[in-house]
Amino acid sequence: MKKLLTVLSCITLIVLVLVSATGCATTAEAPVAESNSVAEVQPAVEQQVESVADTAIEAAIKALDPKRGEGKTIGVVAFFQANDWNRNALQAITDNLEVYGYTVNIIDGNGDAAKMNAAVNTHIANKVAGIIMAGGDGTALKSGCAKIVEAGIPYTVIDMFQEGAITNVMADNWGGGTQLGLYVVNETKGKGKVLILDTPSWVTLLARADAADVVFNPHRSDDPTKGIVVERFDIDAGNAVTDAQTKVAAALAADPDNNIKAIVTTWNLPAVGAYAALKAAGRTDDVVIASGDTGKDVLQAMREPEAGKWVFMGQNSYVLGTRAAQGLDLALNGQADLVPFAQFGPTYFVSNLGGPDDAVIDGSEIKLQSPEQHWMEVFGTEFGTIN
Repeated sequence: MKKLLTVLSCITLIVLVLVSATGCATTAEAPVAESNSVAEVQPAVEQQVESVADTAIEAAIKALDPKRGEGKTIGVVAFFQANDWNRNALQAITDNLEVYGYTVNIIDGNGDAAKMNAAVNTHIANKVAGIIMAGGDGTALKSGCAKIVEAGIPYTVIDMFQEGAITNVMADNWGGGTQLGLYVVNETKGKGKVLILDTPSWVTLLARADAADVVFNPHRSDDPTKGIVVERFDIDAGNAVTDAQTKVAAALAADPDNNIKAIVTTWNLPAVGAYAALKAAGRTDDVVIASGDTGKDVLQAMREPEAGKWVFMGQNSYVLGTRAAQGLDLALNGQADLVPFAQFGPTYFVSNLGGPDDAVIDGSEIKLQSPEQHWMEVFGTEFGTIN
């Protein structure tokens, strides 16, 4: 009996030791488990941070009278309706206003700033409730926008900054341009001639060109075999495809040593023209294209068998149109204070060599994090831990 008690005591002691060891192991592993949970929660947290403003605006809009737009006309001044970016933005404006009873009157400027300013005068004369400037040369449209302010009409703008606008909606042109510049540097190894096709009077496009150009600074040289040589071209907004094709073709003809290694365009139509020139010259394989703006024309062209490496900074103009319409809607209903002065839509980085199985890895990575998340990821310890 005594031996049996001794055996049972030993077994009990072993069990207690094992339980204690298991508890210690669990305690020791807790930080690892917590670290994993932070990583798993990260995407959800980022999405939550990004959508805070959108959620507040959506909630405010839903709380308004669903028939608030009846009897009111919104005047829209369109840059032109000949490309996908503009059509998408205009569709969003219509979708987000007509549903509440507003009448949407769109006047197409056909790429002419003078016609767009004249359209502003027409809308003012028609005593519209609000105006949306949907793209265009922001510099040339300042006089028209000043008249809107003088008339006391609330207005919002897309792809520009204007004095007195309720909100200025655009893509992150500065970050997007930097990404394009980084991609070109990586692909060219910091050597060769780079052509930049821009429409500089359009401030947001100029921002993309300048941001890309700054990335080239550490690599600049007068010799394209030793560094980057940049040549910039102004592209006519009203004849962008043909103008870009003509200028790129001339540059390629003057480049017998094939020093041109990349072409940066600040929007999609010049990219289409540049690509046509490269195809005609048989240079698609050795010249990288880095362009701005989403367009079906670019997406289809970059998937052609002849296309070489091609990336573009994409944006969703439907989102931009939505935010411009929502901002005006709120302002007309006494809630302008909820609308941000400047709003950025999502920016994409699209490559014809990329996809879910071959993601684009060039360029910088941006993460939205809290101080606690950043501390954990960078230092690997709990926030506030001092080693």
